[in-house]
Amino acid sequence: MASTASTTLVGSSAMNPTGLEKPKPPNLDERFARLKADIVKDTDPVVLQASYERLKEELAAEVRRVDDLQQAAIPEIQWADVLANGPPRGCVLFRGVVPEEQALQWKQELKDYTSKHRAVGGRPLSNPTFWLLYWTRPQVQARSHPEILKAMKAVMKLWHVDDISLPIDMESQVIYADRFRIRRAGDKEYSLKAHLDSSAIERWEDPKYRSGYEAIFKGEWEKFDPWTMDCRPEAVTDLYQQQSSCSAFRAMQGWLSMSHCGPGEGTLRVLPSLKLTMAYIMLRPFFLDEALDVSQPTFPGAVPGKGQFFPTPKFHPHLEQSRSIISVPKVRPGDYMFWHCDLVHEVEDAHNGIEDSSVFYNASIPLCPYNIDNTKRMRQSFRDAVPPQDFYRDMGGPFEMECEHDDHGAREENILSQEGRRALGLAPFDAEEAGLSEGQKKVREIANQAMRQ
Repeated sequence: MASTASTTLVGSSAMNPTGLEKPKPPNLDERFARLKADIVKDTDPVVLQASYERLKEELAAEVRRVDDLQQAAIPEIQWADVLANGPPRGCVLFRGVVPEEQALQWKQELKDYTSKHRAVGGRPLSNPTFWLLYWTRPQVQARSHPEILKAMKAVMKLWHVDDISLPIDMESQVIYADRFRIRRAGDKEYSLKAHLDSSAIERWEDPKYRSGYEAIFKGEWEKFDPWTMDCRPEAVTDLYQQQSSCSAFRAMQGWLSMSHCGPGEGTLRVLPSLKLTMAYIMLRPFFLDEALDVSQPTFPGAVPGKGQFFPTPKFHPHLEQSRSIISVPKVRPGDYMFWHCDLVHEVEDAHNGIEDSSVFYNASIPLCPYNIDNTKRMRQSFRDAVPPQDFYRDMGGPFEMECEHDDHGAREENILSQEGRRALGLAPFDAEEAGLSEGQKKVREIANQAMRQ
């Protein structure tokens, strides 16, 4: 294969077998062509092209595997087994983290709250599915529930820190207050297409963020480890300071089920093949016409200023999303679903079940400097019973806020554990705990100092 492949112009005369010109992704600012060239400037084009070809072969085999296995491709494990043996690798469904009766009780209280306070609103406006509520009593209780905190801590064992002097503590959690979903049976209005959260173009543009994918850009995607934590907490996910970006590093996104819900009933869908998928997504902008090209300012699916990346069948055909994205297994109230922050996911377009599809969003967020400032803001939002910064943009119009209600849940008596108080910045972390690494001790001291301010 000639090394001049890097000079090929994507879309300039590219034709598909029918003779029609292939669709071109939108051009970004010209500086993004220079970014492409800079990212792979030290990699032999022949090596990079060969790695891409290997990747496509592996990805095709993985698509067949997922398509055959369906829900069996997603690990699920009883919570008692997790406590005894630790979690498996990958996205995972924990069974029975809290008793079914507790989860159903929380859901009923949330329904009662939205029925009583009809002006709180949600999205979509005509038939709310995501409620613009963050500090109800069930939400505050769930975030501080001992078993839920254990689940968040357990799933962080999938990650590892190579440099133990780094100020990262995966044993400690902090809170990112998010919404809840109550999706009515028969709903077809709500839609959330396949995407990645926590940035768009930043994955390539921010040097620290990009460093986590370095092996991919060197033509050695097989060496890429998506579970290395070292560079993640310092990665800037919101270079453009847009409100649509998440202000916390969510290592594992997750939700707790509050209903019986299975495939076809408005549930989550994931592309479980993490390593291959991310290698492909990160390389794809360089190979839109299947030959290495760094001349065009195109990063399909990534728009500066947007907080999410959207892979599409048009520009990411080898993902074969119609086959590789699968619905998660049937869940019961109290089950907890986690997925890696780089995992492609979406929500089913239609809810064809007979009961609501309801979940409480609660991501696993490790203690690190990037998340400490967010925790200070969360603590103040809790004290004021107002939406967190990331969600304040949704409050335009006639919507009421929880601070207007006498029965809001932003009260310390609703916090169920000392760990829950620490996660919300209301109690100091134990910086003298036995067995802490240098980095854990350091970040706990930094957090404690910050919370005293």
